[in-house]
Amino acid sequence: MTDATQARDQAVIDAVRALEPAARSQWRELVDLESPSTDAGALVRALGWIERALTELGASMERVPAPRTEDRIGAPDGTSPGAGIAVARCGADDQRRMLICTHLDTVHAQWQGATWAEAGSRVVGPGVADMKGGVLVALLALRALRRAGIDDLSWTMVATTDEETGSWASRDALAAVAPGHLAAFIPEPAMPDGSIVVQRPGSARVSIEAFGRAAHAGRDAAQGISAVTALCEAVAAAARLADPPRRIVNMALLRGGEATNIIPDRAGAVGNIRWQTEDDGRALMAGLQALGRGGPNDLPNVVIDIEVNRPVKERTDAVEALVRCMQDAAGVLGLQVGAGFTGGVSDGNIVQAAGVPTLDGMGVRGGNLHRHDEFAELDSLGARAALLALTMLRVRDSIRA
Repeated sequence: MTDATQARDQAVIDAVRALEPAARSQWRELVDLESPSTDAGALVRALGWIERALTELGASMERVPAPRTEDRIGAPDGTSPGAGIAVARCGADDQRRMLICTHLDTVHAQWQGATWAEAGSRVVGPGVADMKGGVLVALLALRALRRAGIDDLSWTMVATTDEETGSWASRDALAAVAPGHLAAFIPEPAMPDGSIVVQRPGSARVSIEAFGRAAHAGRDAAQGISAVTALCEAVAAAARLADPPRRIVNMALLRGGEATNIIPDRAGAVGNIRWQTEDDGRALMAGLQALGRGGPNDLPNVVIDIEVNRPVKERTDAVEALVRCMQDAAGVLGLQVGAGFTGGVSDGNIVQAAGVPTLDGMGVRGGNLHRHDEFAELDSLGARAALLALTMLRVRDSIRA
């Protein structure tokens, strides 16, 4: 490491330390500004908050609205249209521009009790780790770079509002923004040991629709064909295709029947599937499609519909190069940060599928995600912001202008 690089790194670290108290205060402000995935008004307010913060960094802003019509949005599996996405751009070096992708929505409905509750080294609150802590990691990193006088690093930062329900409304816009960036960083929560995430499974929405023939359950039972029975057989067969953690099948929402004395003519189920490799995914989806049977005139009729929303995120050679940059940055900070696999999915799947190598899990350390005792480690804010800032510099410097 040259003296100039060492001095630059120290300037960034000093800037993070100086700015961290204000960032922690803003972290609390953003957590208090609740933004459930299903509350459009709250999401709009959160978008306004992040747009003001990014404008203060000198970025130009664009608001991309949510698509007006999506068949899957508002479906029984909890999909949500969100409130659009905010896109901020700063710098003129488009050959080495980097992308940071965040989300503002949380899985939590209106929180019961204090939204920000500190207990020792931790804070508990809605989305405090996933990922409002990550939003502040990104903002603190960018502010520290600016304060350290590094004004030749170009970046794009995106904030989406439907990540927690599958990114169905934002995925096309995100996939359009991503290409052309040198690398991408997703400040989702770190793994329990502080490792970042370099591999994620693929994910898809599965719908099973069963059709039968209605009849009086007493007088005309022999004439009826139960859609519920056909559905249950298909759901049970789908479950047998699972082989965790390689292949996961979770048919979670079932419906069917109107009354106990009517043989049901329609029933349905919606679920989620995940797979670790593309080969696993192809095999799983082929197995599910094979559960279809019959037709409109051949009852019972079972129809399978599968829609992939997040492809597999693999640990490619390009991702491995980013890991080396991250671990070099971690060494400067006196940290050992690993890189691994998690069964969750994120917008990092979408970004990498668009051709941009991606490091995920760059956010704060925390746990109990999606629960009412979700927590984050307060001291991880500054450490992860410094890690992100120094990693971005190393990635940029690894590519000649």
